Amino acid sequence: SGPVKGLTVTADAKGNVKGFPHVPQVSLPASPAGKLDVGRAVDLGVLTVIRDTGLKEPYSGTINLVSGEIAEDIASYFATSEQTPTVCGLGVLVNPDLHVKAAGGYLIQVLPFASDACIDQLEKNIQGLPHVTKLLTDGMTPDQIALRLLDGLEPNLLDEATVSYHCDCSQERTERVLVSLGKQELEQ
Repeated sequence: SGPVKGLTVTADAKGNVKGFPHVPQVSLPASPAGKLDVGRAVDLGVLTVIRDTGLKEPYSGTINLVSGEIAEDIASYFATSEQTPTVCGLGVLVNPDLHVKAAGGYLIQVLPFASDACIDQLEKNIQGLPHVTKLLTDGMTPDQIALRLLDGLEPNLLDEATVSYHCDCSQERTERVLVSLGKQELEQ
């Protein structure tokens, strides 16, 4: 319901991500903390996640947004729709010329067998952690941030992958979509 009129994002298992706001340029004053006011730009509405797991029908879950702040709404989605306790921290630092200086985030999910001591340690680590953009501008790598979040829990790095913006659009693909709509739909 905010001035961006919604966001559409797609991602695959290889870390290829693309997304866009429906209204890409919105002018809002900074938040009371002096940051981009994503919450006001997005405002409230719904978050729908459609996950194709390769089965007959994709999984779909929908929740009402709680704040318009993307990290809070993602954590709420996992807690509500998938019943998975989740902490999500995201940050974007924008230069005065509106180019992104640093962006990143983390998502932590507690497995069903996690002990209370493990959960307490995670909560302690998260409470003592500076904002994501501060960690990134201080030069911390994603591995270093993960190890700081999991301090005292003996983590093992099992895998590593690069996540990047990737648009698989092409003129031919766009033409096929437009042709499939039919002349009457295109004229409308």
